[in-house]
Parts: sequence; C-alpha cells; structure tokens
Amino acid sequence: MKINKLVLAGAVSMALAACGGSGGNSSTADNAQPGVQAPATASFTGTAAVGAPLVGTVTVKDSKGATKTVTIGANGAYTVDVTGMTGPFVFRATGAANGRIYTVHSVATSADAAGKINITQLTDLVAANVGGQLAQDYFDQFEKNSNAATATSAAINAEVAKLKEKLQPILSALGVDANADLLRTPFTPLASALDSALDAIHVSVDSSTAVATISTTANASVITDDLKQKAAAETNPSKLAADNISTATTDAPLIKKALTDFIGRFANGMPTAAALTSIASTGFLNDGMNAESFFSYLVTETSLAGASFTDVEVLKVDYSDPGKIIANVSFTVKSKDGLVLDRLQNWKVRKSPTDGVWRLFGNQRTLEVNLFAEMSKVVSASGTCFRSGLNIDIQDRDVTNKTTSGVIDHLVVKGPGLPESGLSYKSNGSGGWQNTLSQGNSYVMRSDCPGPVSPLGDDGVTRIPDNSAYVLTAFDSANNKLSFASGTNDGTYALKVQRRPMTLAEAKASTGFPVFSEQTIAAFASYNGGTLAIAGSNLNPTDAAWVKLVTETSLSSGKHDTGISVMPSASGAFSTSLQLQPLQQGETMKSRNLWVDSTDIYRRNLQTLYLR
Repeated sequence: MKINKLVLAGAVSMALAACGGSGGNSSTADNAQPGVQAPATASFTGTAAVGAPLVGTVTVKDSKGATKTVTIGANGAYTVDVTGMTGPFVFRATGAANGRIYTVHSVATSADAAGKINITQLTDLVAANVGGQLAQDYFDQFEKNSNAATATSAAINAEVAKLKEKLQPILSALGVDANADLLRTPFTPLASALDSALDAIHVSVDSSTAVATISTTANASVITDDLKQKAAAETNPSKLAADNISTATTDAPLIKKALTDFIGRFANGMPTAAALTSIASTGFLNDGMNAESFFSYLVTETSLAGASFTDVEVLKVDYSDPGKIIANVSFTVKSKDGLVLDRLQNWKVRKSPTDGVWRLFGNQRTLEVNLFAEMSKVVSASGTCFRSGLNIDIQDRDVTNKTTSGVIDHLVVKGPGLPESGLSYKSNGSGGWQNTLSQGNSYVMRSDCPGPVSPLGDDGVTRIPDNSAYVLTAFDSANNKLSFASGTNDGTYALKVQRRPMTLAEAKASTGFPVFSEQTIAAFASYNGGTLAIAGSNLNPTDAAWVKLVTETSLSSGKHDTGISVMPSASGAFSTSLQLQPLQQGETMKSRNLWVDSTDIYRRNLQTLYLR
C-alpha cells in the first residue's frame, strides 16, 4: 500500500439489470423501421448501476441523432423526457462507482417509453448484440448507416432472452425471479436479488475482437459472447455455472468486514504494528514486505489516522483449494477528511482453514509495481511543451533480485501502445528499475517537447482501449522466464489502466493541469536552497497530491530532492513548503525542478513541471 501516491489497475465488476414490468413488448410499431415518434408525453425511467449505483449522467439518443442528458439521482435512479424524440433509442450512462468511472449502455423502442429501461453492464451486452458491434460504437453511430434499424422489439427481446439463458444458473442460484426481464425489470441497488446477481457477474470486452468474457465472483466458470453474432445463431450457448456462487455471496460481507476491522484500528490514532500483525494471515506479503515489516511501515503513515476504506469491491473468490481460499478485492483509502489517499486494485484476503476467519493477505507481490497514464505540462525558459504516455514505476526491496527460480536480469512490460517486443527494464542496483529507452519510469507516447520523435501519433493513442491490460514478466540473463517467490502468478504481474493517455491535442487543450501561484514561480526562479514556500490551485479536490523539488549544484555529485503529499482544499487550492540545504560558499545552482502531480476522474496523473 503506497499512501503518498496511488494510481491505478484489476477485474471489472458486472451489472445484471433490468427494468419495467414483465418481459418484452411486441407491438407492430416496435418492429417498424426507425422513425416511430414517442407518445405525446413520454419518458424513460430506470436504474443506472454496475454492481453499485452510478453517480453521473444518462444521455439518450434517438434515431435522428437528437440527444438529451440528465443527472442520475439517488441510488442510481434516472428519468429522461423523450417527448418529441423519434424512436428507437440508445442510452449511455457515465459515472463513478466502486472508486472508478464506468460507461455502460442500453437500448429501447418507442413502445418502451413510459416504462422502465435500466442501464447496466448486462444491458450494455444487449445493446452491443443488437447492434452487432461494441456498445460504445453502436451508440456513437446510432443515427448513421441505418444502425437504428437494428433496434426492433423482436431483436432486443431475442438478445435479452439469449443473455438470460446463458446466465440462468446464476440467476436461479441467487433467487432472481424466473420472470425477470434483464432489460426492464426494476431493481434496487445494494438490496435486491437482481443486484446480488449484478455483483456476482463480471464482464470484460476485447475491443479488437468484439468478444465479451463473462465470469463470476466465484471464478468457477467463464463463457464468451461474440457481440457480432445474433441470438438466432446461438442455438446451444454455454451457460455460466453457479458453482460456489452462493458461498461467495455469503462470504462477501465477511471479506469486507476483515478490511473495515483492520482500518478501524486507526480510528482513534495510530495503532501499534503488533495490533495490526495479529489480524494478518499466515503468509502475508505486500510489495516484498512480510506482515511485520509492512505494518511497521504503515504505522508511520500519519495520514491514516482516522482513515477509512470505501468502495470495497470483492472481485473474485478462489475456492479451488479448500486449504487456501483467497479473495481478490479492490478498495479506496480515504483520509479522515474524505480525501482519496489510494485506490488498491489487487489486494487479497485469505480465509483461515482452521477457524474460517478472513484475514489480510497483502497483494502477494515480490515487486512493487505502479502503472498509470501520465500527462506532463513542462514549463522552461524556452517555453511550454507537453508529454503524454505511461508511468511504469517498479521497485524491488531485495536488491539481489532473487526469485525462487533465479536472479532477475531484466523485466519486460507489454501492452497497448508499447513497442511490439515490449518495454525492457533493468535494475539500477539500489532497488529501482529503469526502462532502457528513457532511463527512467516514463514511456512517452506523444510529445512536442525537445527530444526523440513521438513513437505514436494522436491516432495511435486513440486506438488504445480503455481498461487496457499490461503484463510485466521477469527474465534471467539467458532470457528464461522466472517465477516470483509467492502469489498465484508464474512470474507475471497484470495491471490495468482505466483510461488511455491523452493525445497531444487533448493534453494541450486540457484545463486540468495543476497551477503554481505567481509568487511560487518567482521564488523558485531564484531559489538557492533553504525553504521554498509553495502555493497553487487546480488540484483534484478529492485526491491527495504530490509536490517535489529537485536541485543539482556545482559541487554535488548527484541531485538533491525532497517531496511531500499535500491535501487540497475543496476548491483545489494547496500550500506547503519544501526545504533543501542552502548553497555552500562557492557553490552555484546548476538546475532546479519543481513539480506537482494531481489526478483526474480516471486516475490519470496530470503533472505541471517547472525547469530552471
């Protein structure tokens, strides 16, 4: 757990949903070509949720391209007036849930107006199957090339029925009404049987193949759905098995309780390391630290006093080995003032085989790896330029780089936007790893700063899909793949980036970069050591940020640096101070760097950097 800067990656929580009354409608008008106007006064209502209710907006688009956008209300409820609009309709819900941003879709005909149409990750599959393409593309292109003509009542109902057929074992196991319609039946987030199924079913879509993978929290069954294939062609589809799903549903609150009990030790101040170690499982490991080392470090992080864990999501529970039942969880760490300190995507909680109690198990990683999209605004004496790409920060507390199967010579990271052969990392000998291209953490995809030509154009960046997976693999000097000391991985770590980096055009147009005050910039320009007062604005007001000062002098053999986490005000303003040793007699300042990092709603890093 890295408190001062946490940014992004794991499995996507799925939404089982529905709306409206009892199954599909089948009027003649529903099956007509686009152009059926909604009744004189008409509106859609429903719930926008992805296991947890979305907080954001719903946009409806009709067959002529007209749109309306409304704010999602309490518990995911929305209502949108479509009076005067022409059916059929597609829907897009975008908002926050489970500590991240989701976008999901749905579809309806004019005959559904004045009824229920929910928007979930399962209705996203329905919309995609109706359109025969990714749901996002179907929405974007709905009014073009006769795409809206595919959204007939018959087509929608056929895809809803086929999806329900595939999921029936799970629905039955969790007590969902046999007559429930996955598109139209109302449900209450965090309360109903449908919502329990919504929490238990997970979906990911490969944008390059338009194939969806559907799995469960119990991780006992996986099926695929070719979004391009119509329901009529799926004569005997595979069904998502319900093995252990009832047990996983029962275990979920106990898993969450293990986390809340843990952070509860910080409610009245900083606990002792021993008090935390006592609630850790045998075999605990987190970023190369055992329980004693990790908790000894954690109790020095004073920002955790009064902190809480929120948006706790149980992603998977592995029951394959009764003696080693492990749950993968994600959760947000918030300060006592409600600021986000971290979002952890790959933590584990283990069920004791002796007393059945769930205890913390750490992330089970030997290396500490953080991977996130990063955009930089660089201000120097020669002007302002921008960089955009990935920051891949790798740390190893065992500087000998030993694993159970050999010594690590190099690491390779592969994923969208990176070189086809991967990005190679070599150890710096002191626990850090640097890629062989930039000799640092960053891989720049787009830039107008002086230096190497950008490897990707803006069009290449836009082709990087959301929730892209990046895989880190360890190798020895003979290029043999190595196994790490623990965990279920075999020498690889998989990390996800929720939203691609910005294009160069997007970065240059962005208003999201942090801003230093004029007084800070003036003081920094003449800084010669000592205390530097720093103030600024435009930080994400819900997240902790990071400020850093780096100098290089004529007498130093390396660089001096210091940094601090800052808590912005509700308006995004911040102030702090940093201190380095003043210049000695005869010493001159060769360079000064000052920067501040903040995050956007997708947990991408936006950095403003001053060079002097």
